[in-house]
Amino acid sequence: MATLDGWTTLAVELAHTRPLDETRGVAVQVVLSYSTQTGDRRTRVHTLTLQCSHRLQETFRHYQAQTLLAFYCKKMYCAVLERPLQELREELQTDLTEALASYRKHCCSASVSAGQLVLPQHLRALPVYINSLRKSEVLLPGLRSSVHQRLQQRCQVLSMDTCCTATHFYPQLLPLPLSVDSSNLPNPEEALRCCGASLDPRGLYLVHAPLTLLLWVGTRVPTSSLVELFNTSCFSSLSSGETKLLVLENPLSISVRSLINTLNSQVPCARKLWVVKEGDTCEEALQRHLVEDKSPNGGASYTDFLYHLHVSSVRLLQ
Repeated sequence: MATLDGWTTLAVELAHTRPLDETRGVAVQVVLSYSTQTGDRRTRVHTLTLQCSHRLQETFRHYQAQTLLAFYCKKMYCAVLERPLQELREELQTDLTEALASYRKHCCSASVSAGQLVLPQHLRALPVYINSLRKSEVLLPGLRSSVHQRLQQRCQVLSMDTCCTATHFYPQLLPLPLSVDSSNLPNPEEALRCCGASLDPRGLYLVHAPLTLLLWVGTRVPTSSLVELFNTSCFSSLSSGETKLLVLENPLSISVRSLINTLNSQVPCARKLWVVKEGDTCEEALQRHLVEDKSPNGGASYTDFLYHLHVSSVRLLQ
């Protein structure tokens, strides 16, 4: 209990040995026994009732991509101490392939052609999540990642809730305005796709993940923006690495620092801001978070992974 807090999510896999009654549904009970600070013993009972159905279409309709990601993340990260990493990566791919094949077989109309990619409406984000999980440092170590770093990241991710887990495996890539007025304040809802194509050398971008906060600076950012945000007029004199933004009394500096404070309040642990300059050697730290691209440790791009899933799911049905 000492390791649990309000940010923690637990994953439980349940199985049934007898047919389920659709009219009655199912009930899951969890009993929590603990001692209070004063030494009193308490027992708390949680009861959750769920609907059940033998129709796969209804089942797929109620799936949630982020919940499945959190479940698979905890399942695989717990298994890394006992099973080969390659086996875990293949299991993730196999489970997703079989799910897509099942949806294609039982839930799609006969007019769907063999070359057409079909994804359940509520699981369209699942392939990119699973691909990011498969090529994470824990399941696909890079040359520069140590065992200690991987174990630390494993423990940190295992303790995350569902929303933080989703943001960890698909970070928010936020474009920052080069100048600020009332009409173009930074907005976390305007996140871009996590790929290198989203980065413009003339722009500033913030990468927000539960364990990381990166500020990418393009080579062609206007001098006025560099002065307002970093108090320097020269891109080459800007230092990469861990930093703390200067407290400057101008709209751009105030709005960016306010956005960073807001994002920091949404994560369970304290983070340090890293400035990453375009073309700098430390840009690999950013590339690891552009999960739709091929990763530095050799993980497949989202496009390649999705194509492989499609081909494999079609073959299963032949």
